[in-house]
This record gives sequence, C-alpha cells and structure tokens, in this order.
Amino acid sequence: MSELRQDPTTREWVIIATERRRRPHEFGGAFLSKKENDRDIQEYSKDCPFCSGNEYLSPHETASYRTYGTSPNSKGWWVRSIPNKFPALSLNIENDASLYEGARGGVNTDFTGYFFPRATEVFRTKPGLGAHEVVIDTPKHNEKLPFFSDKQIQELFLMYRERYLDLHVNPKFKYIIIFKNNGANAGTSIAHSHSQIIATPIIPLTLRNNISQARFYYDEVGRCIFCDMIQSEIVDGRRIILQTDDFIVFHPFASTSPFETWIMPLYHEPCFSNASIDKIKALAIIVKKVINGMFNALNDPDYNFLFNNPPIADEKENYYHWSLRIIPRLTMKAGFEIGTGMSINTAIPEETAEFMRGF
Repeated sequence: MSELRQDPTTREWVIIATERRRRPHEFGGAFLSKKENDRDIQEYSKDCPFCSGNEYLSPHETASYRTYGTSPNSKGWWVRSIPNKFPALSLNIENDASLYEGARGGVNTDFTGYFFPRATEVFRTKPGLGAHEVVIDTPKHNEKLPFFSDKQIQELFLMYRERYLDLHVNPKFKYIIIFKNNGANAGTSIAHSHSQIIATPIIPLTLRNNISQARFYYDEVGRCIFCDMIQSEIVDGRRIILQTDDFIVFHPFASTSPFETWIMPLYHEPCFSNASIDKIKALAIIVKKVINGMFNALNDPDYNFLFNNPPIADEKENYYHWSLRIIPRLTMKAGFEIGTGMSINTAIPEETAEFMRGF
C-alpha cells in the first residue's frame, strides 16, 4: 500500500508509491546509453566560454583562484567566478518606464518596492534587480565533479563561501541561493562543469513556508526542527548513508524523489556562511564522495544540488539549520505532481539509503 509522508520542516505531503516502486538497483538501467559519447569530449573546446584560454569569451571575472602572478581574465586559474552573460537578475536595470506600463495605467518608478495596482487590478511587477554569477568549477572542459582532486573540490566550495559573503552585504539582496545543474535533464545548457549563485530582492514563497514552519516549531517546542529531525534520523538509522564528526548524510523520511540526499551539519548552524573554512573543506569532500557514489550506482545520472539557507536577515537565528540537497534526475513530474504540488516518489528512502551505503 502506498504511504503519505509529511516533511516535518515544511509540512508538505509526499506520496511514497510502494505499489509502483522501483527497486534501487533499477534506476541506473534506463540511463545506460545516455552517456555513451562522453568519451569523445576533450579537455579543451575552442567554442566553450568556460575553458581555460577562452576567457575573452566570457564577462570579466568577479573572483578567481589562480597561479600567483597571472592576470585576471587570463589563463592560470583553477576556479573562476563571472557574471552570468544572460542573467536571471541583474543590478544593471535600465530606468525605462515603458517596460512597466500597460494595464496599470500609470507607472511607479520607485524601484525599491513593488508596483501596487489600482483596486480593480491584480497584477504587480518589480524590476529584475539582483545578481547572477557563474562559478566555473574547473578549467578542464571534460572534468566531472566526482573526479575532482580534493583540493579542486575544496576550493570550489570555498569560492561558494567567498561569493556568498561578498553578495550578502548588499542591502538590496534578501536571499542568496547556490546551486549546480549537471546534465540536460537537470537544466544545464553548457557541458563544462559549472555552478551558479543568484541573489534576489525577495524571499521565495517556498522558503517563506519553510521558515514559517521552522519558526512555529521553535516557538512551540523551543528547539530547532532540523536538529530534532537529525536526532530522529540517528535514532532510526535506516536512512543514514554517512555520518562524520561534522555532518550527516541521509535520504529524508519524506523524500520527494528517488535517491534525494540531504547533507546537514551534525550540530546546529543556521547558515552556510557561518561555517568555518575547515568545515567547508570537509563538506566538499563529502559531496564529492556522495556524487561519486551516485555516479557508480546510478550510471552517472543528471542531478541538481543546492544549498538551503535562510534569508540574509535571519542568518544567525536559532530556528533554522542549513543543508545541501542533492537530487538525481531519475524521474519526471507528471500531471498529478504539477496539479497538486505533491510529489510521488517511486522508491522507498530506507531501501535507497541501504543501497547507497554500498557505494
């Protein structure tokens, strides 16, 4: 019989479809031929704007880790951050009132707030103010994250931290998300390994719900819901893949998709930006290990990973606890998921976690 499970951190429901489930070892089979041309990818591509030697094809860098004495926007780097050439959000907003005319019948050109409609109008707009950066993970076109050296993966994660700390001081930004799309099914358009960072002037609705539930639990119980969830996972034990002195890796009780994996600080820490350099380095090695396990167990699946952080204003609040989620793209949303907002997961987290412990 299928089972409804509620995520205690959001109170959203997930359907664990036991009647139509696939065994953990079956998820890699559908992807056996998808990567067959990977062996043809070379270390350098003359058309790739992210390859070392092609710096002139990309915007000027905001930061880089490079060989001492080499100039910005030249060869010699091993991790590089640049503005996205086609940003979702940008600080370079043209004050063009015509862009905000239309049904409102008038224009409020105060870009600090929303455009408030008349009583008979329901549509609001706001300029796309923000920042959108690309972090180029490696200078090599064909290098995959599971095979990065320890130094490479550690410095990639230190770049995430550096760019987060730089962006979060801007008073226009309220939330920053760090994420990586790997593969076409995960939304990437350039094969060269890269990550993205977006700073927004608003707090996304999904995060608002997450924050609301966390605050409610903290006010009612006096403890962090995420800390209590971690302790419950430890007591249960079946969904844990890895536990170190600093982090816990598990498939959550109400996983929204097969092999969804959470990595969380073992002890309370509200935001990724609060983590020490040593802890960031330790996290990087764990992420490499987990994705390498997925590479072997699931035949190099496309995946997304993303950091769950609180809004910038709440980075030191005790009710929140940051995490990193890794989601292999093994299934697609269909009509029920789109229409209800509920997920149907065809794999049981207890079984997938046991399977992944072998990798």
